[in-house]
Amino acid sequence: MTTYRARRTVRHAGLVAVAAAAVFSLTAFQGGGKDEVPSAVPAAYHTTASAAATKAASPVRTQTLADGSKAEIYELGAQHYLAKIVSRGQVLATLETKQHDAGLDANDMFVVLTLDGQVHSWMGGGHTGPGTFKLAGGWTAKVTKFGDLRYRAQILGHEGAVYATLEANQHDAGLDANGVYIVLSAGGVISAHQ
Repeated sequence: MTTYRARRTVRHAGLVAVAAAAVFSLTAFQGGGKDEVPSAVPAAYHTTASAAATKAASPVRTQTLADGSKAEIYELGAQHYLAKIVSRGQVLATLETKQHDAGLDANDMFVVLTLDGQVHSWMGGGHTGPGTFKLAGGWTAKVTKFGDLRYRAQILGHEGAVYATLEANQHDAGLDANGVYIVLSAGGVISAHQ
């Protein structure tokens, strides 16, 4: 990934498909352990943007995530993928890439959907901003708050130069930084995994 593409990608990174990702990450799983599924997931957690496209389509593959839930991955076009996170038959969240990677913090399970349709998930490792944090792969993140449920993370390289910027503006954001996957939540939590 070139620096220009990464910067362009990250500026627009976010969770397009989930209207209330911040609420989801803070409340949908809040009641219990990782295996507990909310009895009713409000419609706000589901996307309608690509619903018609995915109704007729079958997933290109299904992948098990770090918490045991599944990601159903759909190809909607060139560098345009949709991943439905499903547990016990219920769609809990949806991630969509369209000219940018997408990310989600689902109560300490972090998920990134890349432009090429790859899904990466991991548990834990989150740091709560604002602040400066060392991340996997030698990256450093400088997280600042600029409003309610609005955080920005500058991803700094080895020499301190800004490689990319993630903005979580009421929606979580994700990024593939040369094989290191980074999620910034709208609650200011940042986590990375290699």
